[in-house]
Amino acid sequence: MLRIVIGGISIILSLAVLFSLSSSILTALLVLSVVLLVLGIERISAGVVMPHDKRSRLVNIVLGLAIIAFSILLMEFPIFASSILVVIGAVALLLSGIARIINGASSKDSGLHRAFLIGVGALSIAVSALVIAKPFGFGVAFLVILISIAFFASGVEMMVLGITKR
Repeated sequence: MLRIVIGGISIILSLAVLFSLSSSILTALLVLSVVLLVLGIERISAGVVMPHDKRSRLVNIVLGLAIIAFSILLMEFPIFASSILVVIGAVALLLSGIARIINGASSKDSGLHRAFLIGVGALSIAVSALVIAKPFGFGVAFLVILISIAFFASGVEMMVLGITKR
């Protein structure tokens, strides 16, 4: 149930960012930091209740804490250079992608479920790598859009996993 709720929040906030870019990039970054906070909480909850080995559980909890720390940093310093905030968000997205790939690789579920986890993780890593590699080469709005799409995909993944009780 928690994954369905958190996934829904992630989807709603990601869509809010996508449809309100013209109002303020700073507002979009603050909303994305809330999405990161939600994703960090989800990683921690997945680590706590995960039926897999102890190492995977610990990795998820530590990555969730790191994602939450980045989120709090984003919320605490909104005036800080927006490109730096986007890079910090991209690092948190990278950590989330790594956690999803670890979950997919260690999962004993069906091939489709594992492929979905690994695919969303790979998308998160690819988007974060693009942002980290060229923070000034792309407009901040474009980077926010890419990160929002990755968060949207993460939200869909969480909802699917919650609905299918995985």
